Amino acid sequence: MTLFHYRYIDPKGKKRAGLIEAESFNAAKEKLRTQKMIILHLEERGTSKKKPLLRKPKEVIAHGHLITFTQQLASLLVAGMPLYESLLCLEEQYRSESFHATILSLSEQIKKGTSLSSAMNQFPDSFNQLYCALIAAGESVGALDTTLGKLAILLSKQQKLKKQLTSSMIYPALLLSFSLFVCTILLTFVIPSLETLFEDRPINGFTSLVMGFSHFLTRQWSLYLPLLACFLAGCIYLCAAPRGKRMLHRLSLSTPLFKTLVTQTAMARFSRTMGTLLQGGVTIIQALQISKKTIRNPFLEDVIEDAEEKIIQGSLLSKELKKSNLIPSLVPRMLAIGEEGGSAPTMFHKIADLYEEEIEKTLTRVTTLAQPVILILMGGIVGLIMLAVLLPLTDVNSFL
Repeated sequence: MTLFHYRYIDPKGKKRAGLIEAESFNAAKEKLRTQKMIILHLEERGTSKKKPLLRKPKEVIAHGHLITFTQQLASLLVAGMPLYESLLCLEEQYRSESFHATILSLSEQIKKGTSLSSAMNQFPDSFNQLYCALIAAGESVGALDTTLGKLAILLSKQQKLKKQLTSSMIYPALLLSFSLFVCTILLTFVIPSLETLFEDRPINGFTSLVMGFSHFLTRQWSLYLPLLACFLAGCIYLCAAPRGKRMLHRLSLSTPLFKTLVTQTAMARFSRTMGTLLQGGVTIIQALQISKKTIRNPFLEDVIEDAEEKIIQGSLLSKELKKSNLIPSLVPRMLAIGEEGGSAPTMFHKIADLYEEEIEKTLTRVTTLAQPVILILMGGIVGLIMLAVLLPLTDVNSFL
């Protein structure tokens, strides 16, 4: 299917523009003709010499827009509007957005009789496996409106968790960057400007050491900058490589404070996704296959994968999770209660709520601890640099 851009005159006599998906130019013209439009111009998207109306990379629906789109579609379906008309309504609303072509394609495919999950599967960058699996489950039981509502809540929870993790690290990062900037200014500008005060005068060893380091930074930059660039490039390459990522994940599970935060975040994502998928009608095996990808830690994913194999053989998920020392003991205990009472999906949501609250407390502790540590550390470095400058000034005999 090809996307065409057209300009037309609406019934009020105003010039407007739109997009239509068709197999060919003539097919697009015929579609517009059946809608009794006065067409001024029709062309395939991107063939104009002017800047293209839409570009492929920008057709991806961002997470924030996806939440709004899901909520609005759920509301329209709950109100009793058919799926095709609901998508047409949203297509008109989002005509000015870059991802309008995606929604237009969905409505066109629904009109032809394609299921919504199948249509969304063609846009994996916008609708991931979790999204499509829930939509497919909702369609199979005839509860698409309810499923979309649950999906919107899940996406909102995921976005909230992501914002918590990001915002909690912003202030310590800014504080550390500013402290490093101040130290660099002192070593490369302030100390070199004061060297004339100590010419031909004996100075102590500590001051000599600081001045020597300052000389290295200001005069040997052609030596250390390429080495620093190579080191950073090597670190980036190592972090991007599968083996390097695995090493970082292993390190995060070995560091006490980071282990707590990583584990809590993983369990919150996993439990929230599992609860939503199971409530949406997805089988436990399929739910595990999808949910383990939200953990984002290969060692914890291995635990879920091993449990998945045992569940196929007839075991319980709580029993298998209890065997791993990486999974907090609270998770299998609460899950076992849910499995015994036949309310595992609800228990997964309770586990997610619990760990989301714990994440907030952990992040507060981390940021509260990090700020004074950074201030003391960088304040101490700045103090030592200033002490190296002031010590020779206290020796009156060196100026006589």
